[in-house]
Amino acid sequence: MLNMQTVDIWQQYIVIINAAIAAILGSVIGWERDRAGKSAGPRTMALVGSASAAVVAIGAVLDKNAQFGDPTRALHAIITGIGFLGAGLIFTNRSGGTQGVTTAATVFATAAMGVAVGLGFQIAGVGFTLIILAILRSTQVIEAVPRRGE
Repeated sequence: MLNMQTVDIWQQYIVIINAAIAAILGSVIGWERDRAGKSAGPRTMALVGSASAAVVAIGAVLDKNAQFGDPTRALHAIITGIGFLGAGLIFTNRSGGTQGVTTAATVFATAAMGVAVGLGFQIAGVGFTLIILAILRSTQVIEAVPRRGE
């Protein structure tokens, strides 16, 4: 069993710093969604990113200090929780169309970014954030092109 006195104060600071980085990156992603007039804006995405980072970072610290366990279990919990949250964002409208799928996928991607940052891949988290933003911005341009027959 882990003695909580063995958790170094610097490890705790690293968890907080990683959660803050993920919150900033998540809020940038959320800002883009808010700018596009979609639900799940900066606050939601900041919380998703920072919570994901904190959960996996704490799991990694506990695994390292206790010398047992599997830090990927935290990843499984995040995936399950984000799946539940994403499902709540998807709904059908009266005309039979589906809405919220991209927002749900963005929440999932933001959680993945948070996981990367929480495990110490801050540069990869920044890169993934840029990829997410590029996808969201570029596909809006593509979707604005009229389809044949319209």
